[in-house]
Amino acid sequence: MHVYPAELVSLITQRWQETAVSEDGAEPAEAGHLPGKTALEHLISTCYQVSMMREEDRPVTLRLVLAPSILFPPDQGPPKGFLRLLFAAPRPFNEYELRRLSPAVDFERSLIGIEPHPDKGFQIWGIVNSGIRWLQEERGGNKKTRQLPEVFVVYVTGPGMLTICRGFKIIATLNGGRLLDATANAFQSKWMNKLFTEERNILLQLHERFRASVLYPVAKIQEEFIENLQFQLLKRVISVTRMSRHGGTFLIFPGDNPPELEAENPYILLKYRFRQDEAIQRQQNLMVRTIRLATTVLGDIKDPDRIVTWRDYVNLRHESAVYDLEEALYEHAQFIATLASVDGAVVTSSRGPIGFGGMIVGSLDKLTEVAIASDVEGKIVSLTKIEGYGSRHRSVYHLCNALHQVMAIVVSQDGNIQLAKWRNGIVTCWDLTTQMFIGDA
Repeated sequence: MHVYPAELVSLITQRWQETAVSEDGAEPAEAGHLPGKTALEHLISTCYQVSMMREEDRPVTLRLVLAPSILFPPDQGPPKGFLRLLFAAPRPFNEYELRRLSPAVDFERSLIGIEPHPDKGFQIWGIVNSGIRWLQEERGGNKKTRQLPEVFVVYVTGPGMLTICRGFKIIATLNGGRLLDATANAFQSKWMNKLFTEERNILLQLHERFRASVLYPVAKIQEEFIENLQFQLLKRVISVTRMSRHGGTFLIFPGDNPPELEAENPYILLKYRFRQDEAIQRQQNLMVRTIRLATTVLGDIKDPDRIVTWRDYVNLRHESAVYDLEEALYEHAQFIATLASVDGAVVTSSRGPIGFGGMIVGSLDKLTEVAIASDVEGKIVSLTKIEGYGSRHRSVYHLCNALHQVMAIVVSQDGNIQLAKWRNGIVTCWDLTTQMFIGDA
């Protein structure tokens, strides 16, 4: 079903009240309120129209915040706060003014501030410089940043692509007329959790051996910590590939050495295969070092069975070693993402890259349709013919149909992201945007 601004307003209104804004259910002091239906339709429609425009032959991208300027103190600024700059006189709110402003308001670093006027409708009061730390929820990172107030925010990310947020919490995403549900984030699914259980168990066993081998106190770790670590790395790879604008395909096999890829195989012609030596273990080694750092620093001789959570690790900002490991993990993700610049797929195991330039071979005649999932587990789906997709997507569907254990991620040049996996007797796909990951960590 295609959804456009008028229909989107009803959904936003419904989800605005459903969205939890605090753990105790209380409304925060800085919570914003939605405008009336007519005004909200005008706001969404204007953003939709500007998304279809171009400025100096570039797509228009921007972030917009509906909030009074008083919510942003004048004496703050990035990286830990927001710098708000007021125009000497308010500017009119329309798609043409937004288009003209967009080159000066970098999507990653700034927002356009608007508020309603009793007689003139919405007006642009100025610009809010946020810095880029807010993006670490999408790209990974643990630096301290200030959260946006719980107000209405719109991301314009491309033609017909809008993300509606309450602060940083996503309400809905419109992608080319199709509504993407942020709650249908496959990375939070039970099936994906199970897919990488073997690797997590290995890391847990390695850590317990380490604890038993040292004389100083070392805390325990749980799967939740390792899941977050794995997810941080994966979303960095996706984000770097998306920003590069060249697209890419990633084929992820669970386990260390997939038997399907040993020697010659009828599915993937891997042009550049890496030698399986100690260098391939770097991804796992970085995770082991991160776990050991967190559990050693937070080890307590008075509480030898203390369990370190992901939040505990994020709070270790005063440790320089944390920054070194963060940079090492980011560079590893950057390296893997860059491999996708070469034609063909990047093939990885749960421990690291196997090779790149992988060409998926075989006939596509056996597969005519796939399931598009509307929930995390892939139980609520709609069938669609694959003939409407490009060759990159169709080849991935064919591979998932032949090898049920592989998980594939396709990043298109336009920034769209799709995950494919054999589920419940059919190749099942989840349409994602990297904005869906914001606020997960």
